Amino acid sequence: MNSEFVLTQGAGQKLEFAVNRNGGSTTDVDWLSAGENFKSVMLLANGEAELVLKVKPVELKAEAPLDPIIRINRSVPPAYPDWVKEALHPEMEKTSPSEFDAAKLEQWLHDGQKDGKWVKGRVIYEFLKNNNMLESCLGLADLLAIQARGITFFRQHFADKAVFGWKWVVQDRCGSLNVPYLYEFGGKVVLDWILA
Repeated sequence: MNSEFVLTQGAGQKLEFAVNRNGGSTTDVDWLSAGENFKSVMLLANGEAELVLKVKPVELKAEAPLDPIIRINRSVPPAYPDWVKEALHPEMEKTSPSEFDAAKLEQWLHDGQKDGKWVKGRVIYEFLKNNNMLESCLGLADLLAIQARGITFFRQHFADKAVFGWKWVVQDRCGSLNVPYLYEFGGKVVLDWILA
């Protein structure tokens, strides 16, 4: 250790650059030169001490709820993929309301789905159809309107859920039934189709 330390102009400039680069000020240089502070920094630099960062808690602001009303132009039918042979209930899409409150939607589960069980989509579809419940379900246009509202809206109203459009079941070219649904993936609201 050199007791004859002299701060050269070059070393002073390096110190100045380091302070500026790290958002410091002359107050920080004053702190470094006070008491044993420089000695503590040297212990750290020589590996004889450890630095423990104190993370200041960030106060998260709750996001204001977004307008829950979904508005849909029903005069324009939704476009569906080219693999679709036909929509089974297109008349229901036209008679659906032009707006609805997403906050008032209720999740419905088939009795076979309760307690975390799994039921084939075909069973759910037939149950909804035979009990005249398809009219109360969402359709493709509804899902597209929800998707357009973005991930924040989706999380506020449908967190950790898949949202199905049973009103818009379609038949593909192979004769299989498919239902559209929304889910969150990669921070986005994704529209997909699943075999019923």
